[in-house]
Amino acid sequence: MVKIAVCDDSKFMRNEVKKRVLNYSVKKDFDYSLEEYDAGEKLIESKIKYDLIFMDYEFEDNGANGLDIARKIREYDKNSVIVFVSSYPSIVFDTFEVGTFRFLTKPIDDKKFYDVMDSFLQLMEEDDVLKIRLDGENHFFKESLITYVEGMGKNCILHFCDGRKEMECHETLGAVEGRLSPKKFYRCYKSFLINLAHVDSYNHDEVTMSTGDKLLISRLKYKEFNNIYSDYLVKVGV
Repeated sequence: MVKIAVCDDSKFMRNEVKKRVLNYSVKKDFDYSLEEYDAGEKLIESKIKYDLIFMDYEFEDNGANGLDIARKIREYDKNSVIVFVSSYPSIVFDTFEVGTFRFLTKPIDDKKFYDVMDSFLQLMEEDDVLKIRLDGENHFFKESLITYVEGMGKNCILHFCDGRKEMECHETLGAVEGRLSPKKFYRCYKSFLINLAHVDSYNHDEVTMSTGDKLLISRLKYKEFNNIYSDYLVKVGV
């Protein structure tokens, strides 16, 4: 499920975005959750990391402008996709500094809105995203947010780095492993598949993740893991 936020001081505009997201979801079988905010400061205070944010630029007398809010969001969330929705097309180039994905002008054009959503979903599918189907709904998780995957028989548990609750899915660890990037994840033990980007330290017995979790490492795999992790650090420039 994709987490969406709509941040605009106009209830009318928030409803316009919500209506279009709903229509899109019906046509594309798109699963999502949506929260709305009438001020950027409220969005920041939530500290929730959203997959997609529709951001107004001018909040009149209701706090900082959208560009300043986006700068603050980037301090704790580098990955969210931000789409500015504004009556001020002149600020489009300024929004590039915060990694804006697209820019929509008010009033919103349906075709342009759906094009943005199509591009967003394509980005999710191409940008190292794990798709899990659970209880009839599709859930999308960026690989960068997955700390490790824990196997439990015919099921497995996804553990995350952004504070969200772990998620149990009805697939084996091997099935999930087959859909994750082999250059980023490593099976350090029969029941643990770790994200190399979240390794904090390790020894012959265990790997400590960035979240503080300590996971067993197979003694037979220690040498291989040491080589693979060293190569990984070289590739990412650490």
